[in-house]
Amino acid sequence: MPRSAFSRRAQRFAALLAASVAAVATAAPTQAETNNAEAKNAGGKKADPIPPPDPSFLVMEPIDAPIVDSGRIDGVLHLSLAVKMKSAENAAELAKRMPELRAASLAAAIEFARLHASPYAPVNVARLSAMMAPPIKQLDTGVEKVLIVQVSANEG
Repeated sequence: MPRSAFSRRAQRFAALLAASVAAVATAAPTQAETNNAEAKNAGGKKADPIPPPDPSFLVMEPIDAPIVDSGRIDGVLHLSLAVKMKSAENAAELAKRMPELRAASLAAAIEFARLHASPYAPVNVARLSAMMAPPIKQLDTGVEKVLIVQVSANEG
């Protein structure tokens, strides 16, 4: 007897689950319907397409430099950089030398973290930019700007 009661419960649960899934599937709009509704709400204008990335920019992987004070690690300086080159050809050439670029960037970030960073104070981005740009610009004459995309310092 208990086995048949369990079987009926399982069948009811399966039927209820199937009905709720079907109800959600019919009630939820598809991606195409959502896009069409947004286009109608915008006066029939289509959204501007996203432009392709500029090939003259070279985006680097994030860099983490230790913040050292009095011989102990107090925190970590996290930063993300992008390098604006004078041309796409220069960017392609420097991309081949990415290890050199990362080494120069890491050395400058470690020096900044040692001298000017603290996990308890905001990062002086103007000073960081002034310390990061010269070693990177020495690598290639095609470097136009060194852009700091994101920076933070915290206890590590």
